[in-house]
Amino acid sequence: MGFVFYDTETTGTDKFFDQILQFAAIKTDEHLNELDRFEIRCRLLPHMIMSPGAMMVTGVTIEQATNPNLPSHYGMVRAIREKLIEWSPAIFVGYNSLAFDEELMRQAQFQTLHNPYLTQRDGNTRADAMILTKAVAQFEPDCLTIPVKDNGRPVFKLDRVAPANGFDHSKAHDAMADVEAVIHLCRLAANGASTEWSNFIRFSHKAAVEAFLLDGDPVLLTEFFGFGGQKHFPVIRIGADSDQAAKHLCYDLTQDPDSFRAMSDVALMACFASRPKPLRKVKSNAAPTLRAIDEAPQWSLGELSEDEISSRAADVLADTAFIERLLAAYEETKTIYDPSEHVEQQIYGEFPTPPDNQLMERFHTTPWPDRHHLVSQFADRRYSFLAARVIYAEHPNLLPDDLRESVRAHVQSRVFFEGDCDWGTIAKAMTECDEKLAGASPEQAEMLQRYKERLVAFSV
Repeated sequence: MGFVFYDTETTGTDKFFDQILQFAAIKTDEHLNELDRFEIRCRLLPHMIMSPGAMMVTGVTIEQATNPNLPSHYGMVRAIREKLIEWSPAIFVGYNSLAFDEELMRQAQFQTLHNPYLTQRDGNTRADAMILTKAVAQFEPDCLTIPVKDNGRPVFKLDRVAPANGFDHSKAHDAMADVEAVIHLCRLAANGASTEWSNFIRFSHKAAVEAFLLDGDPVLLTEFFGFGGQKHFPVIRIGADSDQAAKHLCYDLTQDPDSFRAMSDVALMACFASRPKPLRKVKSNAAPTLRAIDEAPQWSLGELSEDEISSRAADVLADTAFIERLLAAYEETKTIYDPSEHVEQQIYGEFPTPPDNQLMERFHTTPWPDRHHLVSQFADRRYSFLAARVIYAEHPNLLPDDLRESVRAHVQSRVFFEGDCDWGTIAKAMTECDEKLAGASPEQAEMLQRYKERLVAFSV
């Protein structure tokens, strides 16, 4: 199976409320030889306000982001999907993509009435090259040069790691340049850290992760935090989340099971809100970093020997009553979030019904003048709202007056909002412009000043 390496540049860093402005991808074969490449930009959506900080990082000016000659957001998403489906099946790889780019890609598809799980369907799998880089740094440290801060802590940002390993990254934060940098790092890993590269590919497949966990032997789970931290846990799988079958629950074998056995049910439940927790969660569809215990270096096992880990694992698996108590305590203490009022944060609600799926397919093939007739036919109000918002962004004059005014009111409420919120607003952008101007270069200062003028004109 080949790879699709991809990257996005966006209006900001919120994975629910920001928008992709640039998408770039390169298709390679299994040996990382380039086969094809694709790049596209789009213009701002009506309800989007760019973050000045994002503008400074990406260099995308307000003039570029509002260029009427660029494709619309909807047009960009349609083009991206067409290319990625053409390239499928593949392993989709980004850098910090599981935490960010993947979420922005899902949002872009969800908000344009497409199935958001393209990278996990029809034989596709996903993985994250930043996690690979961290794993290589931990387990095969001679392969890559990892830069460090003044305090000695490692730096895993792509614009620092790629140059440290011989890549000319003078165009950092351009999506295509970042894709090329990621491929460069992956080639180094494939040639110099064969075990990590093999695990990277193997555990990008959900079925391989589940087979590994369900084998019944303890394994080493490595979790990475932020851009520098990591912890290693010898674990044994004992069950799965009742609501998410891909979320496997594993007992942390660094913890003596007798200490938890002796607890009351109330005390045991309290452990799930404190540290150390008895269980670790492993998502089989999120490319976890795993390895067999006998393939793990001794330093990663903490104070336990392989024999002690095996003995502890056997002890836990043999005690079905203890496992039932642990799973019950986990289920009882799971955080239940109230549904959000914002459609973007409702992406992980119920799956669409078959009739709504069919309506979404019809939406994309129906002539624009007739698409508004489909809005009221969706059983799920999320899709009715999103369909109306897509039409408003593309051809507002094609919406009936009352529906157009309803969407317009939504757009106005977003951009002119003055309270605490997660999305970009004019007020927040004006404040951030003033904050960024103090440390901006002359070129950046001019860009920010022009943006402020545009924001002022927008608000009049």
